[in-house]
Amino acid sequence: MNKSSIFYTITFVFLLASVSVILAFLWLIKYDQQNYTNELNAKYSFIANARLLYFNHVISEKEFYEQTKNYKMIELTTPSSIRKIIYKAETIARAQTSTGVVEIITLEDNVYLKIIFDGKLYLYKDLEYQGYRYFVIKLIASIVVMVLLILYIFIIRKLKPLRALKRQIDKFGENKLNEIQNVSKGNDEISQVATAFYESILRIQKLNTSRQFFLRNIMHELKTPITKGLITLEMLEDSKYKERLVGAFNRLEILINEFAAIEQITSGAGLINLKKYNILDLLDEAKDIAMSDDEKVKISIKESFSVNVDFKLFTTAMKNMIDNATKYSDENCVTIEITKDYLCFKNKGKALDKDLKYYTQAFTQGKKNKDSFGLGLYIVKTILDSHKLTLYYEYKDGINHFYFNDMQNIILN
Repeated sequence: MNKSSIFYTITFVFLLASVSVILAFLWLIKYDQQNYTNELNAKYSFIANARLLYFNHVISEKEFYEQTKNYKMIELTTPSSIRKIIYKAETIARAQTSTGVVEIITLEDNVYLKIIFDGKLYLYKDLEYQGYRYFVIKLIASIVVMVLLILYIFIIRKLKPLRALKRQIDKFGENKLNEIQNVSKGNDEISQVATAFYESILRIQKLNTSRQFFLRNIMHELKTPITKGLITLEMLEDSKYKERLVGAFNRLEILINEFAAIEQITSGAGLINLKKYNILDLLDEAKDIAMSDDEKVKISIKESFSVNVDFKLFTTAMKNMIDNATKYSDENCVTIEITKDYLCFKNKGKALDKDLKYYTQAFTQGKKNKDSFGLGLYIVKTILDSHKLTLYYEYKDGINHFYFNDMQNIILN
């Protein structure tokens, strides 16, 4: 159990309260037992002394009666009862005087005063002895502890939906909206929060469904005129204007594909097409999509290896890095260093004006390319996050270095 958990705190408080109650009642029993024992000793000493004085004819029977009338002590006279008690009883205290022997004995929760005078035995039973008082204290202590236990169970049961609600929130954080359930089981505040959370998830699911339908519909509608435009352009004679139009249509198609990649990740579909691919095959596809020739893309690799990735998404991320590195390079080229620890995209140019975090936000444009949408590094970071990779940047010796770190997470042996 987590020490910062509210369940841990409540358990600790109730354990502390229970232990405190038990210790308090144990102290009370010991204290009361000591006081009661002192009280009994004083009473029995007084009665024994009075009885011995009476036997020695120091006081009369009337005086003895007057002195002991407030104490309920009866003399046992039945021989069989006396013998049974004497043989089976346990001696608590014993005192011997010049006139006789006095003992306090107990048997079956009863206390007796035994006096031996002049060779004769006298036995008195204490009718006021409260042998049950310690049992009553223990019973009260047990009841208090039971009440604390019942309260603890009641509170834990009341708070138990919090754990279920946390699991649902964890699913929300993992973008598993379809697995979220309503864990509300009552009308208390926790159940109300659970209900409100579940209703919010339903609204989010509806919004996501609407957004996905809207984006997919738009992308579908846009692809149709782009395809028709490219087919029509093939019928025209080659010219500078045709080349520009082909470039514009190709650019639109690339943007639509990138939007599709973003939609795939943010919709929760995530990495549904993870497969084994050679890193060089991925790079070749990225170069083809970026429409970059070998003169603009230089590759440094010691050995080839395979990775477990979503082909479409990962090549899109590599393509965007090639685009950006080439676009912002002073030499209009990029060098790609490939190792099993990282992929590094290098270009010679000025350092970034701001922190990398700024450029990985959506619709953030660089100074040299005001006509772009500013989605390149945002898409890259989004794709890398989904593959559990990190994007890292450093500038040294006049060269920008963009790293795909933690490659060991996706490399297959």
